[in-house]
Amino acid sequence: MNIKIKSLKDFFKSSMVGPKEKGIQKNQIQTPLSGTYAGVDLRLLPRFISYKASLLKEKMTLKVVMAILLTVFCSHYLGTRLEVASLHKKLREKEYILAPGVLDFTTASPQAVPDSYVNDAMTDFLSDLGNVSANNIDEQYNTLKRFMSDQLKVTFEMETADWVTQVKSEGISQILTVIEKEIRTDEEGNYKVIATGRADFYASQQYLGHEDQVIEMALRLTSPKKGKRWYLQITSLSVSKADAFKVKTDLSKGTSK
Repeated sequence: MNIKIKSLKDFFKSSMVGPKEKGIQKNQIQTPLSGTYAGVDLRLLPRFISYKASLLKEKMTLKVVMAILLTVFCSHYLGTRLEVASLHKKLREKEYILAPGVLDFTTASPQAVPDSYVNDAMTDFLSDLGNVSANNIDEQYNTLKRFMSDQLKVTFEMETADWVTQVKSEGISQILTVIEKEIRTDEEGNYKVIATGRADFYASQQYLGHEDQVIEMALRLTSPKKGKRWYLQITSLSVSKADAFKVKTDLSKGTSK
C-alpha cells in the first residue's frame, strides 16, 4: 500500500508543469531600490514624504482655523446687526420712552406716563408760547417749534409772522398767566390739552390791557431723541379768545344734541 502511494506521488510530481517547463523565470522577492535612481536620491524620499504630509496637515489645520474664525466673525457681526436693528426699532416705536433720569426703556402707554410729566411739558410749551418780548420772541418760538410736527411748524411760522413783526417793531411784551389746564388722553398715546389763561400786554413799560385766551394743543408721544427734554410732539395748536371759544363750544354742543 505504501508503495502504491509513493508511486502516485512520484507520478503527480513528474506530471506537474512548473516555471522551468513553461520557460519562465521563477518569482523572486525584490529588495527596494537604494541610493540614486533616475537622478533622484532615494534616501531623501522618506523625509520628503514626511515633509509633504506635515505641510498638508498644516494647510488643513489652517483652513479649519480660518473657517472657525470666519464663522465666529460672521455670527458676531450678524448678532450685532440684529441688536442694532432691534434698538432702532424700539427707538422708533411710540410705546417706548426714555424719560429724564431713567436709564432704561420705559413703556410709554398713556397709563404708564405720569400726569406730572405731561403737565410739566405743557407748562414749558405754554411759557414759550405766551411769555414773549421783542428781545426773546424768536428764541421762544424756535424752542417751541423744535417740538412741533413738520406740517404744524410751517403753519405756525406763517400765522405768527405778522405778530412777530409787530412785537419787534412796537416793543410789545406779553405775559401769559395760566389759570387752568385740562389734559385728556386716549389709548394710543395722544393727548388733548385745553388751557385757559390771561395774557397781559405791555409796551414801553406801559400796560396796554389784557385778553382772556383759550389755548388748544394736541400732543402725541414720540421716540427719544438726543437734545430733547420732552418726548412729546405738538401736532396742532390754536389760540383763541375766551368768548370765541365759548361760542364755538356752545355751537358744537348744540350740533351734537
